[in-house]
Amino acid sequence: MTTSLFSLAVGDEILVGDTLAAADTVQALFLHGAGQSDRQRQHPLREALALHGFGSAAFDFSGHGDSSANSPGSLEKRLLQAQQVLQHVNRGSHVHTLVGTSMSGEIAIRLACASGEQIRHIVLIVGAIYDRSAFTIPFGPAFSAAIRRPHSWRTAEVLELIASYRGALTLVRALNDTVIPYEIADLLAQAACAARWVRIIDLAAVDHRISATMTHDDALRGRIAAAIMENDHIGA
Repeated sequence: MTTSLFSLAVGDEILVGDTLAAADTVQALFLHGAGQSDRQRQHPLREALALHGFGSAAFDFSGHGDSSANSPGSLEKRLLQAQQVLQHVNRGSHVHTLVGTSMSGEIAIRLACASGEQIRHIVLIVGAIYDRSAFTIPFGPAFSAAIRRPHSWRTAEVLELIASYRGALTLVRALNDTVIPYEIADLLAQAACAARWVRIIDLAAVDHRISATMTHDDALRGRIAAAIMENDHIGA
């Protein structure tokens, strides 16, 4: 397999990412979570996919990993960065799958719904959604206050957006997750009324740190990789 680094100027930031593929074709774009996360968190999973000929791209959002941190981030800024990276990667490939972890659940849904029929499969790994008011608020105390209001995620705009999504939707839920409410996957599954198919994969004895667990759990890594690839040839 071949790893190729890229850098991309988006607004006032320089984003760093890479493609990992056995050939030139990249089928999936990975979007990492918040906190101390970066694109390396999903590298073992991406390696497992590449061994099966399923290429992927990933990048560090601004403020994370190798990318710059010139101004505060926000969900809106992350969506713009993801859109620009998707366009960049698609100059030589055809990405049809988005894999969003934690905070990037919201970003993956928005990106897929803004991409027309291009995205055929959304995979959310302990994916989060947020109160619609939080989308434009810079990360910091005001953003935290907005998303910590009890059950604020029930007013998420993405619950309306995903109603028109026609691809497949896989929701990976950790049953010991104390960060992302259990009900979010159910809400998304109900809202995705036009999807080709929807499934929820419940993982017992796993908490929010699925990416860390996958680094040393071969069976779990293989299970998630298989779920990501399952839609690869449908409708191709």
